[in-house]
Amino acid sequence: MDDRTLLAQPHLTIVSAEPDFDLQHIAQIVVHSVAIAHREALEVLFSRLLAEVERSAVVAPKTLDLIGHTRSSASLLTLGDWMIDLANPATITFFRELADHEVLPRLGVRTLRLLGCNTAGTAQGRATIGKLGELLGLEVCGTNQLLHAGHYDAGGFRDCWSFLLVGTRELRQDTSRCPSKPAGDPYPRVLDLDALPAVPLGPHASPYPRRIASAQAAREILQLVRHREGAPLPGLSIAPTCELALPSATPDAYHVAHILLDGEFLRFYPDGMATSGIAFPVDDVTALCRIVATLCPDPGLSH
Repeated sequence: MDDRTLLAQPHLTIVSAEPDFDLQHIAQIVVHSVAIAHREALEVLFSRLLAEVERSAVVAPKTLDLIGHTRSSASLLTLGDWMIDLANPATITFFRELADHEVLPRLGVRTLRLLGCNTAGTAQGRATIGKLGELLGLEVCGTNQLLHAGHYDAGGFRDCWSFLLVGTRELRQDTSRCPSKPAGDPYPRVLDLDALPAVPLGPHASPYPRRIASAQAAREILQLVRHREGAPLPGLSIAPTCELALPSATPDAYHVAHILLDGEFLRFYPDGMATSGIAFPVDDVTALCRIVATLCPDPGLSH
């Protein structure tokens, strides 16, 4: 990717470089994006861009968008093998040096956005956002919902989804309005299979198929789900591509899950089947599809 082109964009989009279907898909969607596998690679990129700035390149005001998974119960963003945790002294040092040398302002960055599932959805995640804002002197944003490839287009994170962002200004206002109120963590939800409703399988009139999982297949499917990163999936109602019936401890009753967005998420119904459900990210979409392809269809259906 040409450095001059990167500097002229309204978004500097950095995608975590790892063997992950979702992230690779996003990197393909966003035309001007850079894959980064670790913190040192990000330092090299910044150094290259600063050298280009000194050669009188055109620098547009922009956001710095870091896109990755949140691989901890605290919903902290990771880029490759680097977790952005402001409780880590090395991470604090990295961002403090960026601030001391005014790296981001020189690159035109006005806002830093941590674009991963629920990066503003936990107390530790919000503390990281707040600390980053203090260190960098910039607006820093996280998200309060799940993200997926549909939130991006060729230019980067789509403006129509900006309502999913929570920034340092908003966090400061919430703290000032309710200084004595403990920080709640409505997200992420944790998946507990035994706590899910077990229901008998009635007639299935939906256009998508239903598949019946064995106990072994259910275990393999659940191993692919990030159990601590559940949340309602924002936006319009998303039609499932398949319904899964997972065996329960109750005879002739099943835990129901729906496959969403071609396997990027599994939606469960911990609050009852009449609710909109909670979506959990899937780590390996290919593996999920491979398992589902082996499952028996509902014997009473023609799907």
